[in-house]
Amino acid sequence: MIDQLAAEKLASRMLAEHGVAFIWDTHVAAAAAYGLGEPDVARALIEIAEAAENEWLQPSLRRYPLHDA
Repeated sequence: MIDQLAAEKLASRMLAEHGVAFIWDTHVAAAAAYGLGEPDVARALIEIAEAAENEWLQPSLRRYPLHDA
């Protein structure tokens, strides 16, 4: 399990750098990790993706591109 504050900071930084696609890509990476027998890694990636999604869903914070240009 990843520290909540660390997940939020990482999620925020990655959203700023990669846009909303980061959320989907992180969920895909979590599925791959789980499929490779790494449930702890998958769980950490899901926590990061969910932190990013929570930030994305806050309209006052929505300042990230919908996709990479």
